[in-house]
Parts: sequence; C-alpha cells; structure tokens
Amino acid sequence: MADTLKMQNPIFRVQDLYKMLRLSMIKYLPYETQTLSADEILTIYMQKTMSSDFKVEEVFSESGNLLAFSGKSYEMFKTREKEEEGSNHSPAWYISKLAKWNVRELNFLESDLRVMKTWLEINDFTRQGLPTEKFLKQELLEIADAAEERRRNGI
Repeated sequence: MADTLKMQNPIFRVQDLYKMLRLSMIKYLPYETQTLSADEILTIYMQKTMSSDFKVEEVFSESGNLLAFSGKSYEMFKTREKEEEGSNHSPAWYISKLAKWNVRELNFLESDLRVMKTWLEINDFTRQGLPTEKFLKQELLEIADAAEERRRNGI
C-alpha cells in the first residue's frame, strides 16, 4: 500500500506537477484541458519554466509506442552525464534525464498528474477542468516544512 502513496515518476516533485498543470491550463484558457496528455503537459512545462527548445511526443506504432524528442535543447543536452546534488536542477539536467525516458516513465508521470488533478479539484484550485481564480493567482504550491518552521521559531 505504501508504494501506491508515493510519486511514481522518477524526477518531478509535487510542486513541479502543480506548475505543469497550472501552465497548461493558463496556455489554453478559457478552454478545458482535461484531455491534454502527459507529453503535451511536459512539453509546455519545459518550454515555459526552463526556456528550453524541447519537445516530447508519444508516437504510436505497430511495434509499440515510443517517445520522440526534438528541439535544440534536446540535441545539446541529451547525452549529458553530469549529476547535480539537491532538489533544484538546471534545465540541462532535466533534459538529460528525460532523454532516457521511455513510455513507462511517461505513464508514471500521467498517473501522478491524474492524482494531482484530483487534489486540485478537491482543494478548489480547479472546477470542471478549469482553473479557479485561486489557482490562477497562486503561482507556486507552497508546502509547509514543519521541521524548518520549528528551527526558525526556536522550538
């Protein structure tokens, strides 16, 4: 049970999912975006937040589905091997990680995005697949860190 309660995609955090969905909804406002696929949402996120010329697309074929990557940023960083410590990474790091993805990882992201959409609806960030004013105004998802709060307050 515990395995089903954690993020399935290997590189993005909940704050990233929030931003992905927010940016895709803003891009297509006033239209509902429930039918956008994970590859479309990921492409919007990479282009808007990382100013990268990067595109990922799931390609359907008789021999099985594949991911097709394109763009100048992809060509520049697809073979990059340098690791980066911590949770804040450069666009080059993300592109090098995504370049190794296959349909399985994209499906994990799709699953995480589906759960995040449900959370957004329950918490009044979206309604009927459209962003609420609350969602449009709140650029980042802020999650309180209880341990950090205690340290700051000397508790």
